[in-house]
Amino acid sequence: MHEQVSDQQKQALKMAAHWFATLCAGEITPQQSSKWLQWYQQHEDHRWAWQRVESLRGQLKSMPGHLGYQTLNQAHQNAQLTRRRVLKSLLVLLGVGGTSWQLWQSPTGVGLRSDYHTGTGEQRLVRLDDGSQLQLNTASAVQIAFNTQQRLLHLNQGEIAITTAKDAQQRPFLVATREGMLRALGTEFSVRQWENQTQLAVQKHAVEVTLNADPQQILRVPEGQTLRFSAQAFEPLRALTPGDISWTSGLLSVSNRRLAEVIAEVARYRHGILSCDASAADLRVSGTFPLQDTDRLLRVLAQTLPIKIQTMSRYWVKVSAA
Repeated sequence: MHEQVSDQQKQALKMAAHWFATLCAGEITPQQSSKWLQWYQQHEDHRWAWQRVESLRGQLKSMPGHLGYQTLNQAHQNAQLTRRRVLKSLLVLLGVGGTSWQLWQSPTGVGLRSDYHTGTGEQRLVRLDDGSQLQLNTASAVQIAFNTQQRLLHLNQGEIAITTAKDAQQRPFLVATREGMLRALGTEFSVRQWENQTQLAVQKHAVEVTLNADPQQILRVPEGQTLRFSAQAFEPLRALTPGDISWTSGLLSVSNRRLAEVIAEVARYRHGILSCDASAADLRVSGTFPLQDTDRLLRVLAQTLPIKIQTMSRYWVKVSAA
């Protein structure tokens, strides 16, 4: 940070980062909300620090590749990030801990240095050199490694959909994730990188999956099936549903899903903290919703379910029972 910051303000920034990490870590109790509000109202330095957290996105535009901006987005939307990782990243971005170089070397920095990447809420369609079509979902990053022997994509983070083209050189089309290698035996499939798992959905023909930890384990996933797997094991196959691929049309399609799961998906597409209180978590949701306007999506949910939308700030929204 370029301005002069007092020791008291630095401490306020650290506390603001602590609160932010706590909010990202999971469901917030009424007691925690009350304590945050008490802290926020206690001193003008606390309000100043919290405003810094909320406006961080705009302040970090000058970092390489919008590195800080992307990292904050990741901290906001990825519920599987640990509280410690969120806190460490935020302290770095606020200038009260570590260095930007450490962040540049982190998995998020690697993602930003990929050939193609998207920000939170952004989707992108790319035509590859071989004529294949690559679609990136929100907060995704892909490295391209085509050569004379193979067509290889490294999915560094997020989710992609692929429609392969016929290759005159007959090179195999491969997708590498942290858990395994996928070999296309057809034309259309999608891949999502979770924290410790990969999810594959096959729309046409088949995809062959090899586990990183045990290359002898190979599974052929046929058309109309989805698969989750770790580096060590496959989960059971299940039938493909419209909700597995609806994002490619800019939609969120759900059928009898828990509200907590739906809110977690919506959170991937918006900046800030979006959480679901335990009081509303088990409500069931069915329907198809556009992802371009998540505020409108939340209003629609509030019109059809006994819930209320609590907006504590621009980047902090909580869904709870009405």
